[in-house]
Amino acid sequence: MSQHQFKLPKNKVEICQVIRDHAEKEMSRLNYRRITWLLTYYYLNGMRRFDVFDPSTGHLSPHYLDEEGNMEFQSQEMLSAIDRVSARISAMDLRPKVLRTGTSLPMIRQRATAQMLADALTSDEQIAEVSTKFAHIFTALGSCGIQGHILDHPTIGLTSDLEVIHPKELFPFPSLAQDYTKQCGMIRQRLVPLETLTEKFGDRVKRNLEDCEFYEIEIGDPIEDPDETYDTGYSVNPFNNKGYKSQSADAMTVVRIRELWIDGPRGTCSRYVICSGDYLIDDQDFSGSQMYCPVGFARFMETGTFHGAGLFDLLFSINREMEKMLKALFNNIRELDRYGVVVMPQGSFNERSILREVGNGLRMISYAPDPLNEKFSPFVISPHNAGDIPGKTAAFAKQLMQGINPVQDLIQEKGRIDSATGLQFLDEQINRAMTNPTMGVVQAFGKMYRSMVASASRELVLKPRPIPVKSLDLNLAGAVIDFDNSQISFEQNPIPNVASLTFSVRQVNPRSEVVRKQEAMQMLQAGLTDPDGLKLLALKEGLDFAIWMEEDQSAYEQVVQNILTLYGNGTDPGQVILTPHTSRPEFQMRVLSSFMSSPLMMKADPLVIDEFKKYREALIQFMGASLPAMVPNPDSAAIFAEQAARPPMGPQPGPGMMQGANLG
Repeated sequence: MSQHQFKLPKNKVEICQVIRDHAEKEMSRLNYRRITWLLTYYYLNGMRRFDVFDPSTGHLSPHYLDEEGNMEFQSQEMLSAIDRVSARISAMDLRPKVLRTGTSLPMIRQRATAQMLADALTSDEQIAEVSTKFAHIFTALGSCGIQGHILDHPTIGLTSDLEVIHPKELFPFPSLAQDYTKQCGMIRQRLVPLETLTEKFGDRVKRNLEDCEFYEIEIGDPIEDPDETYDTGYSVNPFNNKGYKSQSADAMTVVRIRELWIDGPRGTCSRYVICSGDYLIDDQDFSGSQMYCPVGFARFMETGTFHGAGLFDLLFSINREMEKMLKALFNNIRELDRYGVVVMPQGSFNERSILREVGNGLRMISYAPDPLNEKFSPFVISPHNAGDIPGKTAAFAKQLMQGINPVQDLIQEKGRIDSATGLQFLDEQINRAMTNPTMGVVQAFGKMYRSMVASASRELVLKPRPIPVKSLDLNLAGAVIDFDNSQISFEQNPIPNVASLTFSVRQVNPRSEVVRKQEAMQMLQAGLTDPDGLKLLALKEGLDFAIWMEEDQSAYEQVVQNILTLYGNGTDPGQVILTPHTSRPEFQMRVLSSFMSSPLMMKADPLVIDEFKKYREALIQFMGASLPAMVPNPDSAAIFAEQAARPPMGPQPGPGMMQGANLG
């Protein structure tokens, strides 16, 4: 956030005018980027001829056919490159991950509850769907936004709805030129149905509709800003002063709204304003509370502007020239397959067919031979073209595209690789080229997750309710979990304070299971681990080996649940029931030993530590490494028997002594 925060006026109408003026200035600066984004859409969908391309006026006229009415040659090299990069980004594990900033027991508990709350708010299926949309827009256009909406569903409960935001809807605030470091906030401009605003803000929006920017569209038409419609080659602005009305009976009213989030200290949001035209719909001051902007924004490549640049900007010009070269090459090959011009003596054919195809591409011209030359025979004039030069030029252009592409097919270039170290090296080289885009994605999703957890925490304070638990792992130690209902209650757990937590994603770089499995097998062959250690790694990271591991998986899940139950809140130990039929006690013993040696046990109460000691002793007994309490140790019994059979130590009395004693 800039040190000098932008101050809005106090008058409501002036606030709307200031926001509108800044948005319109940014839209005028964004004309070239917006028409480039539209060019990206048409180009990736097969259009290759554009009669009009004028960013100053927003005119764009795309066509599928060339000037002669034929289909243009299409090379999908750029589409394949964009797909590879977007697939690399969408392969990231974008599920929420919460990290703590301290090691105290309250901080451990807050991190655990925040992690379970973030997992409960999100759906793995929706994250996978959203990540695919986000990755394509982010890669092709150069930037993208993501927003999380908190909803209280009547059957699902407290949940979220993730929305991918096109970069054309987002602007910096205030309006920036070359220095976007002076950004103090963010504006989102979009069209929404009037009924949506009425449902959220009441009927006062309808009563002040004349002060808003609105117009009516037919039901079924896309809700798009009319200033951004270039399909017909011209722009239409139906906003006539305050609004535009049609007489259609099946029309739907849409309103152009502008939302403003002003940045506060430490990533917070100090003010939120939503307006349309000259009407201020809502204005909330969050300077005294802990609120966060729900929109996360990321740039693919930094260009010194707010929206950055995408892969289409890097590859478009080279790819288009490569298409032209390939088209020329194929035309040359087609010409070589045709007959040339046959030169015939004059009078040997009908001269009306000169330079006309007379069958199979055969064309003829007449020639008056020299009468003195009696050995004249017809000959062919071959067509002249550039040969394979366009193909060589196209190959050079393809090499340039591969050099610019941040995700290259290194395996294809290097050939077959059977070494896990070699595969890992290639992955590192690809990840190094994708550092800036991946970090942008992590920051955008982390900002969104922080806002979602903060909003959900306020809802839980106002209306406490249990939250379902989706998955169990040892990172959730410190939270009191109701395993019977698989949920947590905030009567026994603290509501997280997101200001002291860090939000990120589960995995930044996509992990290769093949490389991971090869590394594990190499460690096993080198003797640095054992089969049980290999199985524990597979169960923890979800690696799929061709072995039966049902019993090991049951044992692992049981010991994790027992550890979380015993640890509880770190002060009051829980209660678990163990039987001699416990599966794989030696397997569970390794998981328990690693947890007992972790820093979490150092922060636990002594009562909790004692219960873990009892749990460990029970597992040792189940392993057969110790005897029950009532059964003596065989080694100790053998030592006692040997000592009893041994003669007493010291001098023995002689016969005289015995006799003297008898005489006395």
